Amino acid sequence: MKNICLIIEYIGTNYCGFQRQRNGISIQQVLEEAIFKAINQKVNTVASGRTDAGVHALNQVVNFSCSCNIPSDKIHYHINQYLPKDIRIKKSFEVDENFNSRKSAISKTYFYKIYNGKNFSVFDEDRSLFFPYKLDFYLLNKGATLVKGQHNFSAFVCSNSTSKSFVRTIYSCHFKREGDYIFFEITGNGFLYNMVRILVGTLLEVGVKKRTIEDFKNLLNGADRKLAGKTVSAGGLYLKQVQYDTKGNLI
Repeated sequence: MKNICLIIEYIGTNYCGFQRQRNGISIQQVLEEAIFKAINQKVNTVASGRTDAGVHALNQVVNFSCSCNIPSDKIHYHINQYLPKDIRIKKSFEVDENFNSRKSAISKTYFYKIYNGKNFSVFDEDRSLFFPYKLDFYLLNKGATLVKGQHNFSAFVCSNSTSKSFVRTIYSCHFKREGDYIFFEITGNGFLYNMVRILVGTLLEVGVKKRTIEDFKNLLNGADRKLAGKTVSAGGLYLKQVQYDTKGNLI
């Protein structure tokens, strides 16, 4: 048996998320069906994390075990033939038998894309958040700086979350502007359900001076979800990168 790793990009608009669910078509379902057609074996894929409905990925990491004779670095060519246009495997390779895409990850990086101009393009629909209001960029990044470190993010998680702990460590967090676009990028050891989207929604309130920096700071101490801002749309969120300990002979 070989442990195969795939690096995948996808547009999540038409899917109910990565993980298989009863209420819709998932990335995992489509991927596993394509793998079966390509190698004639049923497999169980493991992803670095479950992206939610409508969320995109630039470098999702997935692994699965199989016994096919196709060279590991060529498997993705065969699988791609059976995938729709909004899902694409960028590369495939063999990894150590103990490697697990989820458990072996040491950090993940997401970014959220905001269109901060006046003329929202049809090509940005479901790919970014339309936010045509004047923002104080200094306040945005001052708030983002406060997110770094270890905090109780209970104010920034979906109210029906089943997580046992709300404590996460954030290694970097910042906003950057490119023309009319603003990108919020965050790297951490893990993320709660809707955490990035609620952080963005709350920090935008800071940026338009609807909420003070001190108010935002208080939310990072285990505050109630009702005190934070709204959950912004899923379409602006992208899984950018997953980082691994190189002892696993990967990336």
